[in-house]
Amino acid sequence: MRKKLNYLFGLGFGLVLLIGCGSDAALGEVTLSEPIINLNTGPRTTTISYLIGQPTKVSIWLETSSGERYALRQAVTREPSKDAYQVLFDGSVPVDADTNRLLPSGSYTVVIEAENTAAQRLNLQIDQAPSDSFDVYDLRVTPNPFSPNDDAVEDFTTFSYRLPITATVSLDVIDSANATRYPILNRELQGLGEHSEAWSGRPVVGGILAAGTYQYELRADDGRGNRVTKRGDVTLSSAGIGALDVLSVEIGPEQILLNDVITVTFKVKNNSDVALRTFGPASGYTYSTNQSYSSIENEQYANLGGGLWRVAIDWDGNGGSGFRYPFRWAISPRSPDQWYDPNKFDYLYPGEEATIIGRVQIKQREDRMTFYAGVAHEGVDYPTNRLKPTLIQVSF
Repeated sequence: MRKKLNYLFGLGFGLVLLIGCGSDAALGEVTLSEPIINLNTGPRTTTISYLIGQPTKVSIWLETSSGERYALRQAVTREPSKDAYQVLFDGSVPVDADTNRLLPSGSYTVVIEAENTAAQRLNLQIDQAPSDSFDVYDLRVTPNPFSPNDDAVEDFTTFSYRLPITATVSLDVIDSANATRYPILNRELQGLGEHSEAWSGRPVVGGILAAGTYQYELRADDGRGNRVTKRGDVTLSSAGIGALDVLSVEIGPEQILLNDVITVTFKVKNNSDVALRTFGPASGYTYSTNQSYSSIENEQYANLGGGLWRVAIDWDGNGGSGFRYPFRWAISPRSPDQWYDPNKFDYLYPGEEATIIGRVQIKQREDRMTFYAGVAHEGVDYPTNRLKPTLIQVSF
């Protein structure tokens, strides 16, 4: 009788040990919060939960009836915990390091496997997955290389691409030397079709990046689980910020007759590390107050934008030309036949000085005209404005 009691006691103690050891199992209590997800009407997600009772490595994947696998976790280290580990699944799987894709509608098996432990399997149904594909198409960067050095030649590059549907887009330029990101777009919602984004080589706040090769990264998310990342290189062949200092300016004479000419004399210096690109008319050109830089010489000197530099004058109350600083001259110290591109363009090189003389014939029937000087960085700004206001008295 005593032997029987001892046997029953031992058996019961053993069962208690076995039950107690259940909480120490490497993998246990595997569940899905939703066995069916519907990518149109919802629920859109399901949560995979599991408990870990001892240190192990866990892999999780989805498997089709044909045996094709889509990995969600691969041999990730997990420590014992009283709280369940969870994986939120939204119907998308990583195709590679840069791409997530929605799975098509169908039946799948969720497989959770821990080291030295039998895998556990749960059934999952995905319904109403979108049938249209998602990617970023025709991504181009032109020009590449480009030269943001304020010379009005390829100072900008353009990222262009095509979206098949509406998506949220981010675009960064990355300096791999210090892992710094410079955002160009930050989660901007864009519709289907062609898109382009110009970039001047400048971060969002001030300065300009140094010459060199950088990586760009464009990320697009359609909001349904599809995520795409495109990468490439963009090269700044030369870079810098131009600065033109006006050393002196004189405007006169201060008393003239109607139809006489006033003269403005500039002395300027390129105080930057980049060449400043300029074009005509050249020093010595004479305007009348009925003209502007856009109306002379068959309009060949109209504002081309892009960062070209010219010195200029204007007068208070100017309303006839429709332009700020209607009288502009090239900042080159050379005659047009000696320009970098003769009679078309020239450069004022770093450290170089120039004296520019401009003339304006006064045909305006105003007895008092206050002229002032400036610098036009065309398409960008007027870095020098309203310099040396001079009252000109006109008799008629």
